[in-house]
Amino acid sequence: MRLARKFTLALVLLAVAVISGLQYFQVRRELERSALDMQHDHRLLGHTLAGAIGKAWQLAGEREALTLLHQSNRFQEQVHLRWVWLDGGPGTPPLEGFPPRLLATLREGQDGSMVDPSPEPGLLHSYTPVIINNQRLGAIEITESLGDQQQHVRTIVVGTIAATAAITLAFLITAMAMGRRLVGDPVDRLVTLAHRIGQGDLTARVPLPQKHADELTTLASAMNRMGEQLEETRSRLASETAARLSAVEHLRHADRLTTVGKLASGVAHELGTPLNVVMGRAKMISSGEAEGEEVGECAQIISQQAQHMTGIIRQLLDFARRRAPHRAPEEVHGLVERSLTLLRPMASKRSVALEAQIPDGMSLEVDGGQVQQVLTNLVMNGLQAMKRPGTLRVRAAEVRATPPAEEGGAEANYVRLDVEDEGDGIPPEVLPHVFEPFFTTKDVGEGTGLGLSVSYGLVRDHGGWIGVRSEPGRGSCFSVYLPRGGN
Repeated sequence: MRLARKFTLALVLLAVAVISGLQYFQVRRELERSALDMQHDHRLLGHTLAGAIGKAWQLAGEREALTLLHQSNRFQEQVHLRWVWLDGGPGTPPLEGFPPRLLATLREGQDGSMVDPSPEPGLLHSYTPVIINNQRLGAIEITESLGDQQQHVRTIVVGTIAATAAITLAFLITAMAMGRRLVGDPVDRLVTLAHRIGQGDLTARVPLPQKHADELTTLASAMNRMGEQLEETRSRLASETAARLSAVEHLRHADRLTTVGKLASGVAHELGTPLNVVMGRAKMISSGEAEGEEVGECAQIISQQAQHMTGIIRQLLDFARRRAPHRAPEEVHGLVERSLTLLRPMASKRSVALEAQIPDGMSLEVDGGQVQQVLTNLVMNGLQAMKRPGTLRVRAAEVRATPPAEEGGAEANYVRLDVEDEGDGIPPEVLPHVFEPFFTTKDVGEGTGLGLSVSYGLVRDHGGWIGVRSEPGRGSCFSVYLPRGGN
């Protein structure tokens, strides 16, 4: 039930209770007044007849007095008159069931009355004592049916109920109209405002009259101010988020360019061999040393070597190019091979073999460039950690894992990419800090301390994380967990 209806119902119930109480006491007073009026009329009639009967008894005797009493019944339609003896002498009717207290009151010369409920709707008996010849005690009994009184009571009750119902109905209509105007409509507007704000419409406002300010108007003003503040906060957050994302993207691109710089010497060495082949074949053609079919063969070799060099340069440029993040299905094997291709010259200079163990058909929905940047950073760190010849392995497997506590989340299916080197390992006191920005154990000029931090951020953006285990003197293994199918 809505607030306005509850408020109206409470007021109506309170009003009904008050009106019903007042009407109840009014009916009670009417009943008491009616009973007193009836008893007063009986007493007045009894005393009027008592004087006449007493004189008639004294002057004409018992018979004439009782005849006078019986004749009086002809003129009374509502009451019945009867003579009773109260002294127990001759002619006294049986008094069984007569209230002793009433009998004692009458014998003291005082009026009395009683109600006999046995015959419906009940009878009122009133008694006026009369002393005959200063010897015997009798009483005039006045009997009247309570039917008229009950009919009067019913009339009063029906009228009271009708009046109460009319007052209640009028009060209900007035309370509903006032409750709707003063409570219902303002609350509906506030609820609508709250729903719109909850749905993200922070421009919503609720107009309420300021002429008669009340608590609801104060609440509306507070909610309007809240909407304005939320809108300002959202705009500020959007601006700050955009700036932060731009800074993060600049940082990631800077890290990518740093990696490109480290790869440049290896790529230059990689280009040396095909360039020497091209120069040698070109000299053979220009000097006339190659004749006939050899010229075509030399041209074909030059074309092949040029395509090979173009491919190497395109790979390096693709890795360095800034582009918007875009997730798409990617074969894990292709991602790993593209990363290792750029790093093979560096690995060759360090006498390190790069080995990939990737199951066929394994795919992920990721941003290929970002994942390639992560793998490149991890493999490059592994190569720099290997001071002697060895093998660096990249493996992939489907696993079911639970994210770390700081990441949160339930157990799910992941693709795990392991980059395992045979370097010197990471000291235990350093291991907890490897993903912190600008943390590095390398010599000045050899690293910025951003590679692992940027990589962790890229993986987290994909809904995954990076784990690391290391044993000093036996190498390290960085494990990249990416959701199966992407998030």
